[in-house]
Amino acid sequence: MTVTLALDRCDTGALRRGACPSIAAPMQTGDGLLVRLRPAAPALTADDLLALADLARAHGNGLIEITARGNLQLRGLTEASVPHLAAGLAAAGIVPQTGVAIEVPPFAGIDPSEIADATPVADALRKAISRASFTLAPKLAIVVDGGGMLSLADMIADLRLDAVVVGGRMAWRLSVGGDRQRARPVALLPEDSVLDGAMAVIAALVAIGPAARGRDLDVAALVRMPGAAPMQAVPAALSTHPLGAHRIGSETVLGLAPAYGQMHADRLAALVEGLSACGAVEFRLAPHRSLLVRGLSGETLAVARACADRQGFWNTDNAPGRTISICAGAAGCASASFDTRAAADALVAEAGGLLDGSLDMHISGCPKGCAHPPVAAITLCGTTAGVGLILDGRASDAPAAIIPAGDLKPAIQRFGSVLRARSAGGETARNLLDRTPSAVLLSAYQGQS
Repeated sequence: MTVTLALDRCDTGALRRGACPSIAAPMQTGDGLLVRLRPAAPALTADDLLALADLARAHGNGLIEITARGNLQLRGLTEASVPHLAAGLAAAGIVPQTGVAIEVPPFAGIDPSEIADATPVADALRKAISRASFTLAPKLAIVVDGGGMLSLADMIADLRLDAVVVGGRMAWRLSVGGDRQRARPVALLPEDSVLDGAMAVIAALVAIGPAARGRDLDVAALVRMPGAAPMQAVPAALSTHPLGAHRIGSETVLGLAPAYGQMHADRLAALVEGLSACGAVEFRLAPHRSLLVRGLSGETLAVARACADRQGFWNTDNAPGRTISICAGAAGCASASFDTRAAADALVAEAGGLLDGSLDMHISGCPKGCAHPPVAAITLCGTTAGVGLILDGRASDAPAAIIPAGDLKPAIQRFGSVLRARSAGGETARNLLDRTPSAVLLSAYQGQS
């Protein structure tokens, strides 16, 4: 099939080119070099995770993070230790994924509730992009989502392929620039056209320039793809948060997360050893900074959860801090101006009962906003003048109010007190925030009467 596109020749001069830290190109941070990796294998064994913990201790500072997209980050490396890390990964048989990031649900091909297995489509697309030798934006993200209990409906991507059922038949909904609900639809493609359709959009991005992202495409200018069905309304799909116990087919899966996505190698090793004793046989990285555990039974689930609690891993879907995104903060990044972890702990202590998952909160050490690029309901952001408060915005937005970093804890206490006093029984945190005047929130943050 030949797909023709009319391209929006936009000015790329203002586009910013980012880069993702990797073993080949680690990133300098306040605590040394940082390496991000995503194992090519869909699952990790206990031995794999124990090897990663050993490597993090031997060649870094022992700190390991799981990112919002389910990647691993090792911190505190040096120029001399990075090659040893690479050799250690190879010796352990852990092969990092390379090339464009293509995400599929963590249980693709396993979850009987999914519409389609996304893995073959993702593999074919990855190979096609590699053969084409395209130069793409370093942070370009692609989602191929076959549905299921732990779908990627809420993951933002430059290009999305979502399995849908229309008129009793399965098709792939091609869209760009957003999560499943907000991405701009391009076409509805049958299985035999999905690869060509996706590659046509990739070619359109290449034609715009090496920094082009999905948001830069002019969807209205895309010529209809041969074989594509007319776009129809597609029911919204809700994604289940990975945290907690899930019944997938005939097995019980436990979703865990290190607090705010950060853990020490010693904690990870103790967790893996404890879960292995409970029968765990496989671990899968997942979005929302999570780790999914397979092999547990109804009899061992409670013991496994107790083990997770001891090691500081969240394991329930109502953990108050699960919707707070934080970066490494001043302890781990030269760009950060305050302790983000302490701020997150203060938020949980002061407003934990209001953090019901209905809104996102972001605590960023600087305006780069690495931990949470999208809009958040509440953002605390480090600036040269102090810590700024941003409502329904990004870390890069201008703060509505700024206070000295030393005044942050009492400001959080006042903020939480105001929200608790205004809270009505049964309402969501999102509704509470929406009906609270911004002036009230700013006054509480700044300590004004």
